[in-house]
Amino acid sequence: MKKLAGELSKVISNLDGDAGKFMRIARNNDCYKQAVNTIWNKNAACLILENTNAVYIREDPAPRKGPDKDKPYIVCEVCSQDSMVRSELDTHRELLHLELRKLGLNFEELRIKPSRGAMRSRHPFKAKN
Repeated sequence: MKKLAGELSKVISNLDGDAGKFMRIARNNDCYKQAVNTIWNKNAACLILENTNAVYIREDPAPRKGPDKDKPYIVCEVCSQDSMVRSELDTHRELLHLELRKLGLNFEELRIKPSRGAMRSRHPFKAKN
């Protein structure tokens, strides 16, 4: 299964334009949802997913020092409007980071951030009735 996930990641990373972008977003969201469902029980996972407004994996443009300063520094940002959910995510940050890496998402740091502005109205993980 791991080999298939690696091959799919390679194919998705080679896609150009909007198709590749949307495939990466869908894969990232699916991996986040799987990780949350693995770590927390059903009720807690549902609460966390419903209050997660966005998951971004991007390069951090901030200047850095040290021998690896020229390498891209990839971060995963999880945005939530609910402070209780952010606190729970922060408490289990390393476990979530490990689980996301197991699912094929490679990044250096997991950041938990508050949602701002119009982002608060986004709910990509809300259960559809």
